[in-house]
Amino acid sequence: MLVEITERAMAHCDKKDVLIVGGVGCNERLQEMMRTMCSERDGKLFATDDRYCIDNGAMIAYAGLLGFVNAVVATDSGVVAAITMSVDSGGGCFA
Repeated sequence: MLVEITERAMAHCDKKDVLIVGGVGCNERLQEMMRTMCSERDGKLFATDDRYCIDNGAMIAYAGLLGFVNAVVATDSGVVAAITMSVDSGGGCFA
């Protein structure tokens, strides 16, 4: 399902390449499936070395930056997010 969602997002954002990172980046079967999907779209899969797929500190920091830029408001009861980055609504194409 992740491959299909990624392919849909790529089509929506007119992208060909995928960078896979984080814990799922270590999954060799997922890498294989993503690589196949990318090659069918004349794109490439970029997967980082397993040593860099474990610590998600940079991803968490980037998510915090996106939250700040997109006016995510933290409250005492949790986080209230303005959901404006759905692929369906036309948002979410960052690069």
